[in-house]
Amino acid sequence: MAAGAWQYRAFPALTVHAAALLALACLSVSAAFAQTKSAGNAPPEELQMGLSVDVVPVTSEFSGRNITVFGTIENPDKLAQTLNEYAIAVTITGPEDDTVVRRKERVFGIWMNRASRIYRNVPTFYAVASNRALDSIADAATLREYGIGIDHLSLSLFSTGDQTFISPAPEFAGSLRRIRREESLFTENPAGVVFQGSSLFRATLALPSNVPIGKYTVTGYLFRNGKMLASRSGDFRVERAGFESYLYTLAHIYALWYGVIAVVVALATGWLGSVVFGRK
Repeated sequence: MAAGAWQYRAFPALTVHAAALLALACLSVSAAFAQTKSAGNAPPEELQMGLSVDVVPVTSEFSGRNITVFGTIENPDKLAQTLNEYAIAVTITGPEDDTVVRRKERVFGIWMNRASRIYRNVPTFYAVASNRALDSIADAATLREYGIGIDHLSLSLFSTGDQTFISPAPEFAGSLRRIRREESLFTENPAGVVFQGSSLFRATLALPSNVPIGKYTVTGYLFRNGKMLASRSGDFRVERAGFESYLYTLAHIYALWYGVIAVVVALATGWLGSVVFGRK
């Protein structure tokens, strides 16, 4: 009887213990399911940016300027941050214009402009900064899709003479990119973006002294494992300031008065020079 009582009392104890283990297992499964569901409903990554300047004034003493872009990655994936999988590319694109590219050929011992191509809507200025080499951020097709990188800019042929070209002309396009590089109007900096934490970053891009006047668009791109996740754009203007601004307005808006003043100044300068040097 004692043995039967022992067996009878032990059975409920084992049952309670098993129930506790089952409850803990259910709680673990429920927590894992909730975590998976939360990860599945996690908001996508977004990019926020701010520019250090709204207007860049150009005067006679202008020698170039750096543009600083501050940004942050919102809703980042912690694992991606730990593995350093995020990549940032920031571009500055200047006002677009039609550009003529001419090729010189030697004719009877004289170098002359012969063949030419006209490219439509070419950026007068283009700069890109990133936190790593562009070819390690994404493949060429993706970079070409978003126009990231000098070699991936879309250069559309307009025409030459009466003929419109659809097929590309790689030698002319290559010359256009090379000339713009030599003039510091097309630049790339694979170390121009620096992370200042897990989500904050800073991009620095240089404007040369010969930067064209007009509106500039700044675009930031967020990549992970070769895929573009988000982008954000802003803009600023490059404007003439000081005496150059008044002179430009006078020459282009009041052209007649500009011509009259120029003639008067030239006559006055010549007369004053003859008087001064005539006395000597």
